[in-house]
This record gives sequence, C-alpha cells and structure tokens, in this order.
Amino acid sequence: MTFSFTHAQTNSVVFELNDGYQKFDATNCLTNKTDYSKVQLSIVKGELSNLKSFQLVITLSDEITYTFNSYNELRNTDPLSWLEGNEAFKNFKNIHFNIQTQLQSGKKEQQKFAVCLKEIVPKPKMITRSLTNTTKKKDYIEIPVSFATDRNDTNDSDLNDRFGTKRADLKYGRVVVSIPYTHKLGEIERPSYWRLEFSEDPTKHVMLQSVKMQDKETYFKQMAERIAKNGKSTFLFVHGYNVTFADAARRAAQITFDLRFGGEPVFYSWPSQGATTKYTVDEANIEWAKHNMKNFLRDYLTKTKADDIYLVAHSMGNRGLTKALIDLMNEHPELKDKITEVILAAPDIDADVFRRDIAPKMVQKIAKPITLYVSSDDLALIASRKVHGNPRAGDAGKGVVIVPGVETIDASGVDTSFLSHSYFATTKTIIEDILDLIKSGKRAPDRETLERVSQENVTYWKVKQGKN
Repeated sequence: MTFSFTHAQTNSVVFELNDGYQKFDATNCLTNKTDYSKVQLSIVKGELSNLKSFQLVITLSDEITYTFNSYNELRNTDPLSWLEGNEAFKNFKNIHFNIQTQLQSGKKEQQKFAVCLKEIVPKPKMITRSLTNTTKKKDYIEIPVSFATDRNDTNDSDLNDRFGTKRADLKYGRVVVSIPYTHKLGEIERPSYWRLEFSEDPTKHVMLQSVKMQDKETYFKQMAERIAKNGKSTFLFVHGYNVTFADAARRAAQITFDLRFGGEPVFYSWPSQGATTKYTVDEANIEWAKHNMKNFLRDYLTKTKADDIYLVAHSMGNRGLTKALIDLMNEHPELKDKITEVILAAPDIDADVFRRDIAPKMVQKIAKPITLYVSSDDLALIASRKVHGNPRAGDAGKGVVIVPGVETIDASGVDTSFLSHSYFATTKTIIEDILDLIKSGKRAPDRETLERVSQENVTYWKVKQGKN
C-alpha cells in the first residue's frame, strides 16, 4: 500500500484496508469474490481519540465517488458493497482512497493509497444433471439479521414457512438471507413463472439460508457484542400488512444491503396473515402485538448499549410501533435518550388520529427527530382510505399531514410499481435520502434530494423529480 502524509507526527493516525487477516493494497487485490462485509478501514497506528476531524473520499472514476465526513459515519455503513453493482472488477483496475484528517493538536494529515481490483472468472464447468443446489457460498452475499417474532413456530423444514400466522409468545433468533451479486437497488429478486423459474436460486434470488433460534439472554448478549464491534449502530424494522415472516426477513436484508448499513439490522415480525383478503385480521393482530412490541422495545433499547438506534416502520406496522413507543415512554421516559431517529413510512393510520393523538405525544415524549414519508400514488393506502372512510397518515396531496416536530417528506411520483406502497425501500431516491439521513444526520432542509413545499401556511418537503 502506498501512503503520502503531510505533517507526519508521532501521534499520527494511520489507516489500512483489511479484513482482519490480510491487508489490501496495490499488490493484494480486492476481487469479486471478496466478502465486502468483513473489509474495513482500520486504524493501525494511533488512536481514534487523536482525531479531531476525518474525511474519506473513495473514487473509482470522476462519476463514481463516495464521501464520508466522519469515521463513525464510515463505520455505520458498508462502503464497498456497491463495487459489484458498478461492475468495478470488470471495468476498473484500481480503487482510490483519499483520507484527510486533523489531529487534536491541530496538525493536518493526508493519506492516499490505491487498492487493485481483480475480476475472478470461473473456469467453465462440465454441465451435468443434478437434483441438488451446488452453489458455493461466494456466489452470493450473506446478510445476517436478528429478529423477534410473536408468530407461531411451525418447525417446517421450508424456511419460507418456518413461522406461521397464529399468535404466540415472543421468541428470538437470527436469520441469514442471501442476496445475489446481480441484485438491483430496491428490488427483492424472486422466482418468476414468466422467466420459467420454479424454484429459488441464490445466484438470482433473495432467499432465506438459515434460521437459528436463541433464548432471550443469549440473543441480547450476542447482539450487544456485535453492536459494540460494528460502529455501535442498529436499526429496528417493523413490517406492515400482508407480509409473511420470510417477506419481512428478505425486506430487512434488502434494506441493510441497499443502505450499506454496517450496524446491527433487526426486524420485528408480528402475525400478519400474508394475504390481501385478511386485512381485518391483520388489524386485530397488530393491535394485539403492541404489548409484545413494547416489551421488546424496552429490552432492545436497554440491553444493546448502541449509540445510534433507528426505528423504522412501514404501513400498518406503524400502528404497533407508535403505540408501543408511547406506552413505553409513559413507563420509562428515560429511554428516549436511546433513540436517534424514528422513520414512519406510508403509515396506515387514521390521519386525524395521527395528527391529534399520536404525533404530538411522540414529539413530546421522545423528543427526537421523526420523519414521515407520504405519497399520493400509494394504491394500498387509497384502498384503506375507502375501507375506513377517512384519509390515512401516509396520504399526500391536499390533506397531507403536517405536525410540528415531524418532518413530512412527499414521495409522490417516485415509484412506478404496481401498488407504489413500498417506495421507502424500492426507489433509489428514497433509499438515498434515508441513507443520507442515517449517515450524516442532516435534516430535510439540508438534504439535496429534497425541495421545500409551502402551501396554505404549512411547509413540508418533496422528493425532487428526475432523481430516481
């Protein structure tokens, strides 16, 4: 590895790219078979406490560059996961790192180095008939995700059916989800009959690889240890209506990967029926689950010892998360200091109830940033509005929900999918906006993906068109 410094001092902070075992430099290349999740920019000389400021610019070309403005920001993401998506190993020979730091003493230093890139092309194999999947681990990326669920455990050998739709006691575990190298931002690749795909293939599809159950003590102990090692950051995702356990696991892994989130991903799966015709059953079950969700949140906030905790809910899942949070804050107001941000995406909640009862209590009791994503294109919420006879909190347009202390982001026009309901996780612009929010902590006025909207004496934010 080649270094260049200014003001080299005995208290210099020196970095290198490694995976804990080997250093990557101009001669030891990153390859398309490297496990990027284990690669990190490590401090090999000096201490983090010596740094007053830090900036890292990673460059493949003039058009492909990423900037990190703090070392903690870097540790909270997976900075190399985008290499495969940009076909870096096919199109580029090197990736360049430019690190600029200022020490507590005031001295400024610069460290530059290049790491070579190498594409490994597998040798042609003789095609034989086989009834078993012979795919090797390195043919896809594995994303471990922690989960809590109050669904019944079916013990089915098919991991897609491992947890059912019945109510049960709260249980804990870890699921490993594979994501193919051909993954496209925002997608959950699944088998398609139109493509004559009749079974899952980890080289093409996002799929569950393993489920491991854990007792409560082991679960939180190991989670705390991982968080302490991986940037002390974590997010909790609560899914919405018409979602199975497997659906929730795949979505949590996709969010983790697309956000390049380097902390601890966690999801809570309540007993949604996973069927469009069971809307009223889901409504009853999310109301039932809020007590378990509150107890889980209490343990999650107290036992993990994370510095940054992001709470994310989608659709009907917002009903459980918001009510559980308010109940928890009533019982343990001191836990508000554990929360960094609450993100409410397309909430299927009565807009008037949210505006009058829920949002003001959350703003007062949590006293932390709350971001609300809404859209006028959301067909699922349009259907819910017709069923209930009242607008939903996730609706945009004339009755868009504006509450002091909540930043409302209008995502209308950015999602062209069938229902336009999962735009928070499926559209490039929204993913980039959430990534910017998590990485930098910037509020809506400072995020480049957004523009101010003022009408009838209210102000909210809209995703810029043409950015998706």
